[in-house]
Amino acid sequence: MNEKTFRDQISFEPRFEGDLSREEVARYDNVIVGGMGGSGLAARILFFLDQTFPVWLHDDYNLPAKSEGRVLYIAISYSGNTAETLSFAKEALAKKYSLVIITSGGVLLEIARRNNVPHVLVPTGFQPRNAVVYMLRALLYALKRGELLREPPEGFVDYQKVYREGRAVGRDFAKKIPLIYASRSNQVLAHIWKIMFNETGKIPAFDNYFPELTHNEMQGILPKTAGALGEQLKVLLLLDEEDDERVAHEMNIFQDLAPSQGISVTSLKLPSDSASQVIYTLVAAGGAAQVVAELDGVKVDEVPFIELFKKSL
Repeated sequence: MNEKTFRDQISFEPRFEGDLSREEVARYDNVIVGGMGGSGLAARILFFLDQTFPVWLHDDYNLPAKSEGRVLYIAISYSGNTAETLSFAKEALAKKYSLVIITSGGVLLEIARRNNVPHVLVPTGFQPRNAVVYMLRALLYALKRGELLREPPEGFVDYQKVYREGRAVGRDFAKKIPLIYASRSNQVLAHIWKIMFNETGKIPAFDNYFPELTHNEMQGILPKTAGALGEQLKVLLLLDEEDDERVAHEMNIFQDLAPSQGISVTSLKLPSDSASQVIYTLVAAGGAAQVVAELDGVKVDEVPFIELFKKSL
């Protein structure tokens, strides 16, 4: 995502089409979002921005088996052709549940227009992971929570500075398998890094969170027992001054002890507020993954195996 695209997404003004007003949408007790990959990431980020908001991500076919209270279902697919999300929307329609659609086109848009389903149309022409802010702003708009991503006068981040930081991290992770670790409350930020390394960088990458990983995964990544595989692993630690002090203490101890166990660790300090943390992560992780792809001589935007898989379904 270049700086112009970043600015365009931040300034995007969504609007509703269809017969359900935003006031009616806001009356629901719970929101279930059906979405996969980069599209579903918008729901994960919404919950990160407000961890008291009753939103749940369903990243599977059909509808979840259980729901409570007055539920609003939101089908979100950037392409509009995601098989799992289409099944989610079709079942919600068949059961006459309240449904909102967010997409840039495809079959999902056809469903919305044919059935007069309220929907938000986002600009087309991007990979879903590079249109996350479009999708997020559309979701926040639909739910009347736009204030969660309102840009301050000074801006969220210095784009060029953060992008350069990300590219430096990318060079540090060349020919490595990234393990991105954060606190549980910041798990979605680690997950964004994973997605960017997977899809843009075209390398395996995995995320986990403290304190859970100290009870299992931590033991399994030691080079002296994991062998050659362990030597390929490298940890990226996302540090946040707002983390629970006990979790922060665990992360500091891990960072101190890991080198003595042969574990390579790089750390990044996150900005102070949640919205800036999201933007920082999208820009930095995007820059890092781009460098990894460039060093390996692979195309940044293409995801040929994912596309082949989807066409084969």
